[in-house]
Amino acid sequence: MGGGNGAGAVPLSQIYERVTGDAAANYYGFAISILTIANIFAIIAGGILNKIGNSKPGLTGDKKTLMRSAPEIEQNEEKFTTQLKDYAGAILMALTFYQLGRLVADKVWDPLVPSVPIHPFAFMIIIVALANGLGIVPGPLRQAAKEVQSFFTKNIVILIMVGVGVETDLVELRDAITFGNVVMSFLIVVGAVIGSGLVGHLVGFFFVDSAVTAGLCMANRGGSGDLAVLGAADRMDLISYAQLSSRLGGGIILVIGSILFGTLM
Repeated sequence: MGGGNGAGAVPLSQIYERVTGDAAANYYGFAISILTIANIFAIIAGGILNKIGNSKPGLTGDKKTLMRSAPEIEQNEEKFTTQLKDYAGAILMALTFYQLGRLVADKVWDPLVPSVPIHPFAFMIIIVALANGLGIVPGPLRQAAKEVQSFFTKNIVILIMVGVGVETDLVELRDAITFGNVVMSFLIVVGAVIGSGLVGHLVGFFFVDSAVTAGLCMANRGGSGDLAVLGAADRMDLISYAQLSSRLGGGIILVIGSILFGTLM
């Protein structure tokens, strides 16, 4: 649950070794087996949730927003005229925020909390949200950034999906498929969908979109898993929510893992 391989299974295995004294490889082999199978279930579940959303429109929005009240707000949003320099500025702004996220993660967070690594993407998203909420980002630049994001999600996602397939280790997947692992992975994914969907609905989110981003994107294989799940669910515009779920949620799981390893093992 959370963080995928590089930001989830690997650091959790290192925490396991630090706390228990047992080799990290012993835990990692089990963790990656569950993660690999759960990632496949999460992708399948994304396609199923998309079908449910199409047949039950009340459970989802326009596939771009998470909150039930958001579409009405967006209709009144001011539209800005963009120029070529705004698109260049949007790309430069994205790279700048990415570097700020890395700076906070590597130079501020890691030295303070070395046992709980959080991916720079999580800090980048928080910084961007704060800058946008405080009105620091000009309107034309926001509009250009939105259009740049739409371009990449519509035209580059096929290449990314191919990369996900090439990355999959079939030998590793074959070794991981046991009855116990399959049942455990299936129940984890089902629990993530139901729990996140219901809680999301209670706090004002769409059930399907909440289940996809907060549920499936916590039970898949991290960043590449997010793209695969969102592609299957036809909700690539929700990538920012998926990244928050994977990165911040993954950090929370690392904290919980540290506590459980220290108290139960």
